Amino acid sequence: MSFTSLSEDLIFLVCVELHVVDIYSVRQACRTLCRATRAKILWVHVLERQIHEEGKVLPSYMKGYDLLDSATLEALACRVSQLDTRWKTGVLSPTCDWRLHLPQSVTWLRLVTGAWLFVASSDNHVSKISCWALASVFQGFKEPLAEAYLPGQVKTGKLEVQESGVVLALGLGPESPAVHVFTLRKHAAGHVFSELHRIEGSSHVLMLCGNLLGCALRDGAIVPHVVNWKENRIYDIPGLDVSGHRSVPHLMTIRKNFLVILRRNALQVYILPSVLDGPYVLVQQVEIPTVWEAAVIPKASPDISLRLIVLSPAGLEMCVVDLGMLPVLDDRPVFVRFSLCKKPPNSATSEPWYRLCVGETGRRSLWISATDIAGPQFIYTNVPPHPSHSEEPAISWTHDGSPDQPALWALPVLDIDEALGLTVIGNCFGELAIYDHVRGHPEKFTGLALDFTDQQTSSSSFMPTLPIPLNLSVVPPCFDTPTEPDPSMMLGWSQDDIDLGDVWRKDWLSTEYSSGYATWDEWQGVPFDFAWILEHAYGFPGQIIPQAYKDEDLHCFQRVLFRLGNRYLVFTDNAPIAEQLKSWPVYPVTRNRFFNLILAQPEVYTRRTAITERIVYKISYNEEMWGEETEKRNRWVEQAERGGRPHENLLVMAR
Repeated sequence: MSFTSLSEDLIFLVCVELHVVDIYSVRQACRTLCRATRAKILWVHVLERQIHEEGKVLPSYMKGYDLLDSATLEALACRVSQLDTRWKTGVLSPTCDWRLHLPQSVTWLRLVTGAWLFVASSDNHVSKISCWALASVFQGFKEPLAEAYLPGQVKTGKLEVQESGVVLALGLGPESPAVHVFTLRKHAAGHVFSELHRIEGSSHVLMLCGNLLGCALRDGAIVPHVVNWKENRIYDIPGLDVSGHRSVPHLMTIRKNFLVILRRNALQVYILPSVLDGPYVLVQQVEIPTVWEAAVIPKASPDISLRLIVLSPAGLEMCVVDLGMLPVLDDRPVFVRFSLCKKPPNSATSEPWYRLCVGETGRRSLWISATDIAGPQFIYTNVPPHPSHSEEPAISWTHDGSPDQPALWALPVLDIDEALGLTVIGNCFGELAIYDHVRGHPEKFTGLALDFTDQQTSSSSFMPTLPIPLNLSVVPPCFDTPTEPDPSMMLGWSQDDIDLGDVWRKDWLSTEYSSGYATWDEWQGVPFDFAWILEHAYGFPGQIIPQAYKDEDLHCFQRVLFRLGNRYLVFTDNAPIAEQLKSWPVYPVTRNRFFNLILAQPEVYTRRTAITERIVYKISYNEEMWGEETEKRNRWVEQAERGGRPHENLLVMAR
């Protein structure tokens, strides 16, 4: 009896035991076997085996097998198998990519359900949110599917696919402090962004979980709080006035009734009381080893344990928080850490890894390595589904360095679809790229999830499709300018009624016996200036209002005093880390009208990896500007030539 004379049921039982590549070999034998190997039920079994027996990663957003046709299921099984092989061999260099150069800097992005790419971009004049359909992107179309403009620069954002559709919550900058909650919907012959709610005064989004938003800023002050955006209700979170707790947390997340806040050296667990508008109640605070960056691993089990992946001074670690043990009355650990990848011992910087990103399935992660500062790389690793003390091998990859590739060193914003093998990067130059790590046609898989845009939308809720001028008041550069800066740009400075004594000065541009405050142009919040350090390395975002400055040690360095929200801070560049930043609450100072530096309390880095990021940028930027081996290049000028309007300080030559 020949193999082809068997019934299709028996042929199916044979094929279901084969690997994908072997099934394709069987298909080549004859027409009968070809037909049998295209059966939908076969590829359903292959995919289930890939998940349960082989541990391969499938999209978490995939709709039911019965809603997908046989060809899609087969293509997905093939792609998953190819990607798994590339992971095991450590070869993740992309087989193809899609690139676009925007006129504004990319500040936030997300890949969603293998079908959509959301990107927020802005400069000092406009801010917008754009969406591309990946099916069109990989067929060569570069125009966004939908676009809308915002009244402020996007600083932070969260996205969640909910039953009613996709929900985006974007926190805007201090020029327009608010959280805009909106969605993407079909309308007429296209798609539009439709606003769902706006929370004025709140900003710096750390969490989106259903109706609940976690924010770190309110009315310019660092006051972590939770907002029910559908009911317009705010829940306060009590905090401590100690170093490391005055800055914004690394993250906020919810597991059942628990609210978890992760800080540099502490894990705080709160619970919402029964009182309708009452504040969250602290259940337990656990001191933990230092954490520089963190991300929540999506929930993979029915229990209420929380898994995090963090970058720490030791490297990459998994942390497990057993919320079921709270409140703890004995010595059992609530917070347990497992090493995934140890930090390289011989690196050019003390903290060589930054920009941690975890995929939607929670099975793979991505970050940037600056072990060799001259050439940052993508680093990928598997995240084990269960806590384990065994370390995971890291896979490095960097692009070919061609001029039209995005600069990996330029404030990168990252996301991955680890199931389909896609990586997306945007940067402060507006350079955007999607990399496909598997040979094939990724547009075939954009229908794996249900279309969340298929909702009705009233025209009154549409977001603006015409630019909203930001008109940010920014100080012009203090170098390479033909005339003196306009003093009107500093009208808001030095206005607080406090007694500073004789040693503090307010003549910012004085030339009587000195050049005034030497670095007053470094407080604009442009990439990698002092204001950027304050926000990203110390965790103090918001509007900085300088009050005074003073010279120290025969003018060898200067201190600057400024107000940010409800605190005064003093920053001393080039001082030891423990002395670089100090702070006081505003009210004792303004009430007594007296200012004493001795009473200031030190603030510490909450994200030391931001300093590495700044060093990498400066070295790489200067190398492009002044290096002998490459043609001189200023990517900020290129962005301006595309129609963007970056800050003037960024268009001149590096100092």
